[in-house]
Amino acid sequence: MMAKGTAAPIIEVRDMTMKFGSLVANENINLKIYAGKIHAIVGENGAGKSTLMKVLYGVNAPTEGELLFDGVPQKLTSPAKAIAQGVGMVFQDFRLIPAFTALENVLMALPKEMGRKRAEVRKRIAEVSEKYRIPVDPDQYVWEMDLGQRQRVEITKVLLMPGTRVLIFDEPTSVLTEHEAEAFVNMLKRLRDDGYGILFITHKLNEVMACADSITVLRHGKITQVKERSEGFDKNELVRSMMGEEEGSRYIDYKKWRTIPFDSVDICPTLRCEHLDVVDDHGRKIIKDVNLALRRGEIYGLAGISGRGQRELMETLFGLRIPLGGKMEISGNDITHAGIDKRLKLGMAFISEDPLRDNVVPGMSIFEHMALAGVPVKSKGLDIDWAALKDDLNHEKAIQELGVPEISRKLETLSGGNVQRTVLARAIIKAPTLLLASYPSRGLDIGTVLTVHHFLLTLKQHGCTILLISEDLGELCDLSDRIGVIADNRIYGPLDPEKASQLEIGEMMLGGNKHDGSREKAAS
Repeated sequence: MMAKGTAAPIIEVRDMTMKFGSLVANENINLKIYAGKIHAIVGENGAGKSTLMKVLYGVNAPTEGELLFDGVPQKLTSPAKAIAQGVGMVFQDFRLIPAFTALENVLMALPKEMGRKRAEVRKRIAEVSEKYRIPVDPDQYVWEMDLGQRQRVEITKVLLMPGTRVLIFDEPTSVLTEHEAEAFVNMLKRLRDDGYGILFITHKLNEVMACADSITVLRHGKITQVKERSEGFDKNELVRSMMGEEEGSRYIDYKKWRTIPFDSVDICPTLRCEHLDVVDDHGRKIIKDVNLALRRGEIYGLAGISGRGQRELMETLFGLRIPLGGKMEISGNDITHAGIDKRLKLGMAFISEDPLRDNVVPGMSIFEHMALAGVPVKSKGLDIDWAALKDDLNHEKAIQELGVPEISRKLETLSGGNVQRTVLARAIIKAPTLLLASYPSRGLDIGTVLTVHHFLLTLKQHGCTILLISEDLGELCDLSDRIGVIADNRIYGPLDPEKASQLEIGEMMLGGNKHDGSREKAAS
């Protein structure tokens, strides 16, 4: 157990400024991290949160100001220096080797003397898993894990490092379902009770308000507000501090966009699945007997605990997996055994759950990725008219409003959030008939999430059918015309988002077999 309750901070940031050439990423930052306290850092993308964290983790040396550990000035010239001071960081983009097991990844992160004691480390993993309720199978390969499972391995790595006393979490709940996020917040509270100092970087204000002892708001690299729990947290006030008064007042009236009656029937649905059996990486059924009929111009939301077959279902619909049985159609066209090219020609587009893994081709720019994925292009002889493509893309509303970086940049050099923006913009530009969207707002700031929602609703208004998977039940209830629930290897529902509570959906996620009578039939 860590020492807690002391008056002096573990880390103090004094008058810190971080510049990259003429760009000021952080300006005059003052911050204190205490043992046994959760300190949340909130702000939009580009607010300077990641830069601040990298300074605290020794990735970047500040241009001005100083860092003090236990009241003593220190220069962090590398992450190794930060680790030596007891700082551990769980990045948004995980540092794991897919071909290795959880145990092997943990062993690689530990000092050599610890890394040789496999049996002892295995025991410690079990102890940490039980104490903080972050289950990790030491023998499971990382490539087999969903994002939530991978995150638990990363957390375990940090907790097993000798001397860790400050934990930095960068957008940790962006990869988690609603129930996993709740469990994560409870884990933070247990870590706080054990005396760890915690920095929690997130866009999700409900989670911050549920667990934070202090909140610091960053905007354009500057601190705009610091609040203590004793003063009371006001969500609207925090949003305005993050986005500015005008932008912070933006609002979407989701009910006005729900124009398709819940019980209306589409004789020829855009997507129909009949008795579809979806398999996992080992050829085992992970979702059985899928019967779906998605109507033109509707958003059908799918809720479920992470790792229950969401990825496998979407990959099967897109043609990356062969179903074990059943049938799939797009607008009456049988695609059960069709290639991806036919699905694309029929108007399908796909946003995968892990764009960094699935959509980034090393060495290629953003605009080359756009052309690769079928964004309309003009020809110049036998080649693509790249100049015309760049000009068209630079004037695309989706690229401008989603904040996609300069399109000549290599996609592999971007952060996870900017890769997500690029993949979203690409799908929107294609104006698909059917969009398979997995976690489209994951890792994005509040303003960009509202922009994403507006684009999805606009696509729906123009007749696009959207199958939406999200870990955020609030998002599903806001956007969806109907909601299905994955549980017990089946899809249950549909539920009416205007009548079903998030509690009811959550109960179905945990015990779908109790609702067998509501499992959706193909004719629904």
